[in-house]
This record gives sequence, structure tokens and C-alpha cells, in this order.
Amino acid sequence: MRIDQQKVKLGILRHPSRGRALLALVALAGVAELAYAVVNFSAMPPYLRFDLGLGAWVGAIGAAFLLAETVLKSPLGLLSDRFGRKRLLLVGPLISMVTAPLTVLVHHPLGLLLLRALDGVGAAALWPTIFAAVADVVAEKDRSTAMSLLNVTYLVGVAMGPLLGGVVNDVTGSRTASFYLAGVLFALAVVVCLVGVPSQFPHHAEHHSDPQLHPPHLSLREMWESAKMVPDTLLLGFISFFGIGMVMLLVKLYAMEVLHLSESGYGLLLLPPAIVFALASVPAGRIGDLWGKERAMRLGVGLAMAGMWFIPFVHNHWVLLVCGSVVGLGYILAIPAWMALVSEIGGKRRGAVMGAVFTAQGVGAMLGAPLGAYLYDKVPLQIGAWKISSHITPFLGTALALTISFVLTVWFFRDGRQQRKRI
Repeated sequence: MRIDQQKVKLGILRHPSRGRALLALVALAGVAELAYAVVNFSAMPPYLRFDLGLGAWVGAIGAAFLLAETVLKSPLGLLSDRFGRKRLLLVGPLISMVTAPLTVLVHHPLGLLLLRALDGVGAAALWPTIFAAVADVVAEKDRSTAMSLLNVTYLVGVAMGPLLGGVVNDVTGSRTASFYLAGVLFALAVVVCLVGVPSQFPHHAEHHSDPQLHPPHLSLREMWESAKMVPDTLLLGFISFFGIGMVMLLVKLYAMEVLHLSESGYGLLLLPPAIVFALASVPAGRIGDLWGKERAMRLGVGLAMAGMWFIPFVHNHWVLLVCGSVVGLGYILAIPAWMALVSEIGGKRRGAVMGAVFTAQGVGAMLGAPLGAYLYDKVPLQIGAWKISSHITPFLGTALALTISFVLTVWFFRDGRQQRKRI
């Protein structure tokens, strides 16, 4: 039965309150992000390197996750436009609820590649959909602030994932315990989605109320048309996440091998700044709404670039904490404003457009991860009499990528630019 268009426009459809819907989405993102952080950033790298002796596979196995996520983000974002957000939001936690504990039983690198690829499928279904769903729930004038709530979940995951995973491993004396912890967290995410996330969202219903205009099938042409709407954003996403990908799987290994921290010690080092940034994320996101999203992007990327150039050259824990905090401040300013800008472009293609942007980010991270792992083990640098350890090289690559990204934000994202077509 077709939905009466006038009722949609007047907001008479029976939706849960927007506040409740937003809270459920943020809770889902928080639990899922925590679980993914336990697996990706805490459990997997040391397990592969120290327990299985597969250090050379760290980058490749991480890239398998990123490859599947990258290839499928755009089509799954489009599917969320067609079939509804909630169905896609369930896919990721359901898959990873199984694959996380299965990782303990699989010791062959090809089997681990397959498991991580399956996790990538779930992540591809979850993240573009949840960003699009948040954009469906809130008004345009508040979207940067709303996106900052997803920023909070990421920061909490980055902080608590390594800490929880490390503590569980240290207490049990086994690096496999954190995989079981991740399985439990993914199961909790499934429950949160089933119980709390509504089946329909106000703006999504308004755009897709007529199945004759929006038939439930995938269209490669529509995905291509969606990508063409944001070429500058795709380039920025690729380059910045290429740099991030170079170090994202190596940070814990660097902390353990170069800084000589224990697993739980590494988690404790991350915790204070991450909590501060989580608390500051919503005010920082509000800056994008009040001061201008383009300005917030430029300032954020500039701070991240500046902090990253210092990190490779210092080894004192507290100085590193300060430099990392500058990078984190840049992140909480730039990402909500960036995602809010993207969410304003797509209209009825919001999921597909966000999927395209996430795909560009994923391609960059997918290519950066194995390159970073190779540089970390194999490529020291020497500039005159100055020798740079191979463990430092990927961090220099990240700093260079963020520098290029900053130049792109200055070039492409001028204040008040409104040239993109809304559909």
C-alpha cells in the first residue's frame, strides 16, 4: 500500500521520536565500534605477529577486511536506500558475532583472510547505513552536531577497545580471549539494533515512499552518478585514508615493540585523551554548524597534519600523548563537518553518495595498510648521516598524506560553496 505523500510531509507517519531513534543509532554504533576496535586494533595484530608467527601477513589480512568493505560500501549503501536502514544495520553485527570467536580456531593465513573479508562485508553494510540513518533522523542545520555523536562512538571504541582487549588478554594470559569478548559485544549490538532501532526513518520515508519511482534493485549507473556528485570529496577521502591506513594496524605493535608497553599499558595510555575528546566531540561538531563546515574541515585536517609530523620523531610517552592529542583534536573537528557536508548532497541518494565516499576512503586504507606493514619491517630511511628506523617510515608516510589532504581542503572546500546538485 502506497504511503500518503501529504502525511509524510506533515510528519504524521508513526515513527518513534527522533531523539529515541538517534539514541538507538548512537548506542548501536558505540557497541559495534567497540567490538571492531577490539578485533582490528587490539586483538588481531599481536595475535598474528606473536602467537601465530604471521607478522608478514598483518597488512594483507587487514587489507582483506578493507577490500571487502571498500568494494561493498557503495552497493550496500544503495541497498539501504532501497530496502530500509534497519535490515542493513543488522548484517554487520550478525556476521562478526560468528567470525570473531572463529578466528581462534583458524590458524592458516588463507582462512584468516576469508574471516576478515566476511567482517568487511558486515562493516560495509553497517557504516554507510548508520551515517545515512543519522542524517535521516536530524534536520540539516543540526547534522554536523549529530555526526559528532558518531565521532564519540569511534573515539570510545579506539580508547576502550585496546584497553578492554588488553586487560582481558593480560588477565587470562592468552591473546585469544579478546576475540571471545568481541563476539559478545557483537551479539549485544544485534540486540540493540533489534530492540532500539526503528524500522522507518522520517526523511528516508519521504524520499522513498513511492516504489514505482524507486524500484528495489541495484543500479550500477545510479552508483556511478552518485559518485560523480562528489569527486573532490572522493579524492580527499582516498588520500587521507591512504595515510591513515599506513599506520592504523601498526600503532599497537609500535607501542609494544618500540615504546615497550604492555597490552593493557597501551590501552591506559590511550584512555585519558580519548575520554576528553569523546566529551569534546559534540561541542566540536557544533562548531561546524555554527562556524561553517568548510572552515571546521580545514582547521581539523590542518591540526591532524601538524600533530602527525611530530609523532615519528619523539619517543617520550607524554610528548607522544600531546602530539596524538593534537591529531585527535583535528579529527573531532574535521570528520563531523565532512560527513555533514556529504549528507547534504545526496537527497534520495544519500546512502549511495555516502557509500561512494566511504568506498574511496576504504580504497585508500586498503592500499595503505599493506604498504605500511611492508615499510614497518623492511624500509629504513637514511638522509645524510641521519638514520630513520623502518618502524618510523609508515608514520612519515601518514604525515605526508595528511599534508596533501590539507592542501585539498584549502583548494576544494571554500566557505559557503554550494555548487553540488541536490536530488
